[in-house]
Amino acid sequence: MANPSQPLESMRAHPEHDGIIATHYLAIWESYETPSENLLPNARDIILDFLKVGRAQFALASFIAFDGNAPVGSVSCRLNTKSYPVVLKPQYSKEGYLWSVFTDPAYRGRGVARKLVGMAVEHLEKHGCTSVVLHSSQAGRPLYAGMGFELTTEMRLKFEAALALSTQAAD
Repeated sequence: MANPSQPLESMRAHPEHDGIIATHYLAIWESYETPSENLLPNARDIILDFLKVGRAQFALASFIAFDGNAPVGSVSCRLNTKSYPVVLKPQYSKEGYLWSVFTDPAYRGRGVARKLVGMAVEHLEKHGCTSVVLHSSQAGRPLYAGMGFELTTEMRLKFEAALALSTQAAD
């Protein structure tokens, strides 16, 4: 239970915390009301493998907040990989990526996410990143904007919409 007078402990997570990180990541999908049948049956194993590979190859780090022994928030970050050829030198364009920003609902509004995101950004900066990218929920936008993140011009086409458009065009 949330105790506003007790300070929370925030730390870099270790591999033994991977189960907590996986639980928090799956809780985010649940908070988006993603039907459980839409998730792969081995989703947890996929997350655990992603963490292991990420630590070995992409400077992945996770940070976690505890209230006593109870984990109440976490975030993970890593060096970002591009979907296109990178032609700029890293000192001009080396991107970090934040993912799985989670705060237990009872602890929201207490600075948990702000503290953890700050730790992740610092980690990425130490690894030479020149920028950090994240995908935000509507609820998270004020937090990230307040930390200096800016909206960008990424656009997305969902194929269901593309199919509907092509069907309309054919009619």
